Amino acid sequence: MSSTTPPPDMPGPSWEQLPPGQSWNGPVESPPSRGGSRLARALVIAVALAVVAGGGVFAFVAADPFNLFKSGPQAAEAIPSDALFYVSVDLDPSAEQKISALRFLNHFPAFKGVSGVTDAKADIRKTIVEKALESTRCGDVSYEKDIAPWLGNKFAVAGMPATGGSTSPIPLIALEVSDVKDARAGLDKLAACDASSKPFGVASSGGYLLVTETQAEADRYAAAASSASLADNKDFQADMDALGDLGVATAWVNVSDAINLLSADLPLAGRAAQLDTLRSTYQRAAMTFRFASSHAELASVFYGDTPSIEHADNQIGSLPNTTVFAVSEAGGANRLAASWGNVKKALQQSGVSLDTELQKLEDQTGLSVPADLETVLGDNLMFAVDGTGLTAGTIQGSDPTKLNAGVRFTGDKDALLAIYNKIDTLVHDQFGVDNPFVKLETSDGLVIASNDTYARTLSGSGTLGNSDAFTSVVSSAADQEFVLFFNFDGVESQLLETAQNAGAPSEVLDNLRPLQALALTSSTQGSYTHSSFVVSVND
Repeated sequence: MSSTTPPPDMPGPSWEQLPPGQSWNGPVESPPSRGGSRLARALVIAVALAVVAGGGVFAFVAADPFNLFKSGPQAAEAIPSDALFYVSVDLDPSAEQKISALRFLNHFPAFKGVSGVTDAKADIRKTIVEKALESTRCGDVSYEKDIAPWLGNKFAVAGMPATGGSTSPIPLIALEVSDVKDARAGLDKLAACDASSKPFGVASSGGYLLVTETQAEADRYAAAASSASLADNKDFQADMDALGDLGVATAWVNVSDAINLLSADLPLAGRAAQLDTLRSTYQRAAMTFRFASSHAELASVFYGDTPSIEHADNQIGSLPNTTVFAVSEAGGANRLAASWGNVKKALQQSGVSLDTELQKLEDQTGLSVPADLETVLGDNLMFAVDGTGLTAGTIQGSDPTKLNAGVRFTGDKDALLAIYNKIDTLVHDQFGVDNPFVKLETSDGLVIASNDTYARTLSGSGTLGNSDAFTSVVSSAADQEFVLFFNFDGVESQLLETAQNAGAPSEVLDNLRPLQALALTSSTQGSYTHSSFVVSVND
């Protein structure tokens, strides 16, 4: 249940003046329009009030946007439980988190120049709202006079189920406000900036004003949220728990219900079996954008029927610490075996005669799918590029042997060798050339590299997993199914020289220099697939 009690830091007119479900007298009921113009106006207002424009808010703060299990009404508590999607931001995180965000972002000259924010105690709302107002025709609207007296720190946009046979979600905006009368006056003044603007619906829900296309909708959503809010939704709660610590902005979507609503407009319309597969595989999704002082992370979870698999440790951490780029998949054979039924079903539903095509492939190449593909994926499949000897010349050159790069296969060595020999023969027969790469057998598999020296290096063991660059963007690497790692520091001078030679402006180069590393990781645990994209900077 959503509370209607105002938080202690929100003085002003009592919320009893506008109880949940009761409309403000200002808006005038008008027929709903689904043509997009009403939505555009509502979003323009939202941009001016809570500065969604350009995603700039991400650049200023680092905080938990929901605080679902802490005191005070939060954005998810103001939205009805049957929302199809939800995006929320918080413009006033704790001082510690705000400092972390500014420490990260102030590494980049472009941020300093665009935002003008360097003090963690700055009123973020003022900075962003004033920038947003500059792009509107609201020259007579003052932040200090017309917006600051009532604007809260939290903002949300939700999509509600369509009505009346429409397939377009109904937009719903939730604004945290501290003063109802001032908020109404501010909204009216902003709406008046556009002479063509039509009335919109406004009602209260806890410490928020709900803004939508019609007054009837606003009243209905406020009443619904007071009975059962999105914060009460068990699926939503589980997805937030799966994300872990929430950040400056968090998004959530009920994929299955959204597909049900939009199925008639999707490219797969009329293909019920494929839609069913899509629904079951991706039932819900959630993501959050969060900061630490030395990195930023976009974390996401997908809830669906993707099976968990057993896999050995991901071996990426055993690469040499001079590695500048690597991609590693652990348990690929088991993942393909567990997923092949769904892959085959999806292809067949698309009209592909899979068995026929696979038989043709085997007849032409001698390769059997999925059996040989499982062998290639094996226990661990890894591609890596080393920084040793890497120069701008070798990056731009056409001789692959000058690069230290290669693939390491871990699994059934005899089966891997048999596949290698098939492909080697096929390349020679089809193209009349010899394989330019080096093959090296290992105790647990096979290495194929660009030269002898790196083949031996790749077959050994290194300490990449303990390096500063790697640990700045990857945690628990051995537990991950998939890891992609790029050490920008390891190849910074070469890349900057290459970019400069290509004519990149100096300001672009200045904003690349602070980068340290980036990584993308993914693993499946139970019914959730977790992914994380992290970018780190040098302190």
